Amino acid sequence: MNRSLSQTPIKLLRYTPRSGGKCRIFGAVWKRKDGVHWASPIVNRTGFGFDPQPFMSRFPDAAFEVEHFEAAVAWLDSVCFAAREPIEVARACATEVDLGLSCVPYGGPQRDGDLASLLSADPAHGAWDDDLMRSSVIVSLTHLVKDHPVLRGLPLDVARDGAQECAWLHLADERVVRIKVDSQTESAHVIDVLLAEHDRLATSGQGNEHTFIVFPRLRSALPVTLTQRVTGSGIKYPHIANGLVRLVWGVGRDPASD
Repeated sequence: MNRSLSQTPIKLLRYTPRSGGKCRIFGAVWKRKDGVHWASPIVNRTGFGFDPQPFMSRFPDAAFEVEHFEAAVAWLDSVCFAAREPIEVARACATEVDLGLSCVPYGGPQRDGDLASLLSADPAHGAWDDDLMRSSVIVSLTHLVKDHPVLRGLPLDVARDGAQECAWLHLADERVVRIKVDSQTESAHVIDVLLAEHDRLATSGQGNEHTFIVFPRLRSALPVTLTQRVTGSGIKYPHIANGLVRLVWGVGRDPASD
């Protein structure tokens, strides 16, 4: 490695998926005052845990490696906190190969391209295919029942590929929330779909069933609730969380589970 490049004040962070997917840049690390700072557009810690969706957008062929990546960046955070130079972070990554992290020197805009472009956010959810949307919702749900204070501990069953639903969330008194993804309905027609689902539930005789539909094309950040049994939301992680919380509180939780 060129000595001047190895000592560059900015290094690019890369992740190589364990599944053998493509190695991609996900952040940068640089010297700031007496320490080291790092940042990434795909590492977003919300008030209810790690948002898995930016990682899935950057690494679509490693969608179910979110927890491994989350552990890797937690380790990276501790290394950067203790380091005084970016080269120390690069050396630490080289010793922990199983994490999949690596550092490469940033060679400047002429060699590696504009830094802002390298670290820009990935395409919006509208650019995702149906399989990635479905996987995104499933992974988001598994994180929410693990980390969200209202949803934590609720039993979640994931459906097989190709099923109409993507998951079932189990509430108290044998009530079940059927969770689906509707990637085709435009925002203006979401109410029509929810009304049709309400009518279906009303005539099904299944009084213990509730439906939660994720609409990737929904423009509102707020959940859409027709009744206690039917709720819709957008596909972003906070949107799914807020929609499910509204549904769960509307239905009621078993106090013993809190």
